[in-house]
Order: sequence, then structure tokens, then C-alpha cells
Amino acid sequence: MRPAKFFICASALATVLVFSLNHEHYYASAFTTSSSRPVIASKVKLHSAVEGDISLQAEPASPSMALVEQFINHYVQSLEEGNKWANEFGFAEEGEEAAEGAFYSIFRAIRHVDAETNGVSCESNNGEKLLGLSGTPFYIPGYVLAKAEGKHKNTFCDFFHFPHLAKALEEDFLDAQRGSTDNRKGWQVAAVSQPTGSSFNDARMTLPQVLTALEAGTVIFNNIGAHIPRLAGPTLASTDALSLPGALNMYVTAKGMRTSAPPHTDRQDVLVVQMEGAKRWRVFTPPTDGDVKPTADPFARGKGDDSLPLHTLLDGRDGRLGSELLMDVVTREGDILFIPAGFPHTTDTVEESNEVDYDTSIHLTFNIDTHVWDLDYLGVRNAALQRNKVKDVLSPSSDNRYVGKVNQLPESLRSQLMDALPLEFLDINPSDSPNYMKDVAQQLAKRCNMVDEEVGEKHVELSEASYVEALERIHSYGSAILDIHRDMYLAAVEEGRLRIAEAAMTAHLNTEDKGEVTMTQERLQRLSLFRVRPFFEQIDVEKKDLNNWCVSGEPISDDNSSKSSQLDPNWQFTSPLKVGDEVEADLGGAFFAGKIAQVTGNTFNVVFFDGDRENGLTRDQIKLLNPPSTDEEDDFDTTGMTPKEIKRMRKKMEKKKRK
Repeated sequence: MRPAKFFICASALATVLVFSLNHEHYYASAFTTSSSRPVIASKVKLHSAVEGDISLQAEPASPSMALVEQFINHYVQSLEEGNKWANEFGFAEEGEEAAEGAFYSIFRAIRHVDAETNGVSCESNNGEKLLGLSGTPFYIPGYVLAKAEGKHKNTFCDFFHFPHLAKALEEDFLDAQRGSTDNRKGWQVAAVSQPTGSSFNDARMTLPQVLTALEAGTVIFNNIGAHIPRLAGPTLASTDALSLPGALNMYVTAKGMRTSAPPHTDRQDVLVVQMEGAKRWRVFTPPTDGDVKPTADPFARGKGDDSLPLHTLLDGRDGRLGSELLMDVVTREGDILFIPAGFPHTTDTVEESNEVDYDTSIHLTFNIDTHVWDLDYLGVRNAALQRNKVKDVLSPSSDNRYVGKVNQLPESLRSQLMDALPLEFLDINPSDSPNYMKDVAQQLAKRCNMVDEEVGEKHVELSEASYVEALERIHSYGSAILDIHRDMYLAAVEEGRLRIAEAAMTAHLNTEDKGEVTMTQERLQRLSLFRVRPFFEQIDVEKKDLNNWCVSGEPISDDNSSKSSQLDPNWQFTSPLKVGDEVEADLGGAFFAGKIAQVTGNTFNVVFFDGDRENGLTRDQIKLLNPPSTDEEDDFDTTGMTPKEIKRMRKKMEKKKRK
């Protein structure tokens, strides 16, 4: 049995398990990096449903070790539940096992660990969390999972290899991108193929095109669980086990690629399952340069125009990014690796030895999409503020809530604000569990109050009822998105079964083109290109409905004023404007967010979130976003005044009022 190849550096966040085989038992050393060197201490027994125990050596008080122990134990305990799920959905006959059931068990284990570390009623667990910016990455070799299953080889092995991909390319109309390979620049992608004609064969991506793309970089299949029926089952398993809308991406890389993915962060917490070949992963702590670069999305670093050069990451805590190398591991067939959202990572397929013979590396990345679907505290906060027309003290400069002043908050507060809601959230029925919703609302209110105190601004305080209202709306939205995803994956599963049945019906036919898929008009209409589109149209409708709900609320009143009753009903287009006001400007029928930069008589200059400027706009072209104050302190002419001058004038007015 091969040993796991590993390297680990000092940090309190990472846990890597290094296993070796010793006759009848598996032994493991748990390297927790809370000091400058690995810690190896007393044994911890993992209770297993199979013969023999998995023994880990670790500090009993090590929170990272405790979290991984929780995960493995929950995986073992969830295997029976996973098999029942697989039987229910027809992936295996009664009493038999299927890989889809093991995938379900893996994500059920993640769900249980999250409930124990991030749930509303959970204990503190020494501050250890699994998900997000304060999460815990971990790596577990496949043969440890096999031991937990009572097998010599775990269930994930042999589930999906390159021939499965080749068959899928022949049967369907798939799309893919090729990733860039420069580890000094942001990750860019380009299409693998372009249509060469109007016919099906001319338009679709072919296996030779994929092979050509592999010579230049990693081939990326996004949301592939909705397109390839064989992968729809594991994607459905993750969605059902987590009760969360999720997605599956697949990455295919040729052996010997020095950089298969430049350093970057993801918006999703991801679970990687290695299907074929091997891949080296280096994982780092989240960058701490937010005060230097607040406009950088912590969940999209190293993508597009933003860059996370590898040499800068390797500079460590004292470097510009303030990141530290946590893990350097090689995943091989059946291994799993968990990387929380916001943790930089980079990959390659350069093997230091020839112990594993392979041509391509294939891994599946399961996305835990809490941040994508507004299922985090920051998302609910923004919805509540928008709904009640309350000015956001973080003043996000774009639709992306993860950029701006939020990145200048203390690291701990920023992490708490960006924490995902508990994974159990969508399983709760709000009408049956009002106390649960109140508990989550109180945690949200606590975070919001901490933000106000840190920023030094205090505006109209939202009530608990306002937070609960926003939580209930996000719950409704998330549930609808979850149902759409489930239906999409079920449709792919059914398509796969229909193809198998059709192949069986025509197996007796002798054709010169045996092995080629005959594309009838009816089958063309069932291709994933057409099958998936209606589901994304439904998702777009739900997103628009949520946005309309957020902007359709009424302003709430401060306890010390009755400003809403004093305002003109059309105040957004009639109230006086002053420098610094947040507005939307009408530019040819479309409104764009910006701020008033200068007032000159009856015209206004506006600076937009992207830095562009529009001068000489009239009042009817500008929509004021926040209700103006009716207090005396703002009752002065701001024409030609700078923001600093306005601030000084307000202080003078306050002194005058106190006298």
C-alpha cells in the first residue's frame, strides 16, 4: 500500500492525515500545525462499523484532529443511509451498494460536522469550523475510506475514467474551457472549440479537440453534473445530503503540466474526489491584504484581472499577501481533499517519481454553493437593509457584496459576516420553527451591530422582525433554487437510463458504424444543451423575484424622527441632492449606481462604481437611493462643497443645536 505523499507548514488551520499500513490495522499520524513543528501525541480511536479500528495519533485537545475524527466517524455512520438513498433512486438494487450512495455518505458527513461546528445550537468546538474563511482544509487517502467501508478499494475508485468522458463527448453536445497555466497571473479561460459549421457534428466539441486542448492546459467542464448522466447521480447525492443547491465541475489535465491551475480562490467550499491519475495541490491560508486591496473579492482572488502570483504566496506571513502554505499533497485515485471557500490553491501534475503510471488526471470538484445563492449572513444582511431602505455603512460600490469596506473589517469580523448560514437552514420549516429563525436572526443582528461599532456609524437599527422577514425570504428563494437543481439532476439521471434502454433495444442490429451514436431528431431535442436551458431560465426568474422583493420595501423610521411621513411620495426624484449621496443615474433608459460628486446649480456630476463619470445630469435623470434627513443639521446649501467641508459644517450645526 502506497504512503500518502505530503508536506505541511505551520498554521492552526490545517490538518493532514498521513497513513501507513501495518498488518491488520491502519495507523495514522495527525499533523496539526498549531506550533512551528508537527505534533504527534496519544492515540485517538475512531469507532468503525467494520472489523478493525482506524487509529490516529494526535493531541487529544487538538480541535483540527477532533474535526477530522468527527468527519470519518460520521462517514461510517452514514454509509447505511447512503445505501438506502441509492436504492430509493434506483442506483442499486435492494441490498446492493452503489458509488452514488457513498457520495451521499460523504456529504452527509460534511452536513453533520457543520451542524456540530456551525449549527445554531452547536457548541463552540474550540472555535473550529469546516466552511468559509475560518474553515479547515483536510485530506484523506482513499484507502482510509476503503477501510471504513470494509473494503480493499473504496467505492469512488473506477467510477469515472477517461473512456467515460470519451463516450459522453460522442453521445452529447458538451462545452468546456481550457485554463491558463501562468502561475504569475490571474486564471483565464478560453473555449476548447468553436463551431465549424451548422450541422450537429460540425458544431459539437469532439474528443480530438479535447486532446489538443490538453496539450496546452487543463480542460474544465463546469456544471458537468447536469450534462453527463453518469455524473448526475453523485451531484444529486451531494444536493440531497446537504439540502443545498450544489454543482459539480470536472477538471482533466495531462500528466507533466507544471501549472494546471494558477493560484486562485473559489466562492464555494469544495470537496475534491480524484477519479484518475494524480494531482499535486498546494493550499494556503486566505490573504490578509484586504486593507491594501479592499476591492478584491476574497472568493475570486487570482481570477480575471486579479493575480495571486505563486512566488508572492510562498513569501509567507511576512509577504505582501500575508498567506502561509498549509498543505502540499498529491491526490490519487479515490482520495478526497476539502478546501474551504477563500483559501488559495494551485495544482500541477508534475510527478517526482514514476510510481503511478497515467496519461491524464481527472478530478471531480463538488461545490457547496452557500455564497452563490445568498445563503450567508452577509447576503441576508444586505437583503434586510435593501428591503427597509437603510443605508449600508459598508457602502458596497457594486452588486458584489464581497468587495469594498467589508474587506477592511478586522479579519475575525469579516469571516463571521461572510460565514455561511448553517447547512441545516433549508431543512427548517420557518412556520414550524419560529424560534430557530429568531436564533439565526439574533446571530445576524449581533454581527451587524459589531459592524456598526467597528465602522463608527450608527443608522436606523433594524428590528428582529426585519431580520426574520429577510431570513424567511432567503429561505423561500434558496428552497426554490434547491428544487430546480434537484429536478435538473433527476432529468439527467432519467436521460441516462433512457439511453441505456435505447442501446439495449438496438444492440442486436448490425451496422457498419457500430459504436457510433445515431442522432435522431427526437434524441437531438434531448441533448443536455436543450435539456438544461429551461432550468437556468427558472433560476433567472427566482433571482429577479428576490431582487424585486428587496427593492420593493418601505423605509423604516428612526425612533427620534418621523421623516418618512414628511417626505414627498416621489422623494427619490424630487428631494435635494448633495455631494456624497448614493444614487442611480439614468443613462439612456438604464440606471447605474454611483455617487454625487459635485452640485452646480441645477445640474449634477455623478461618479459611478467603476470610476466612470457623467457630468451635467438633471434632477429627473437621478434617483436618490436613501431617504434624505429632515433634521436641521442637513438644512444647508451644499453647492460646490467637498465631502470634508460638508462634514465640518455638520459638526458646526450640531454645536449650534446643542446651544
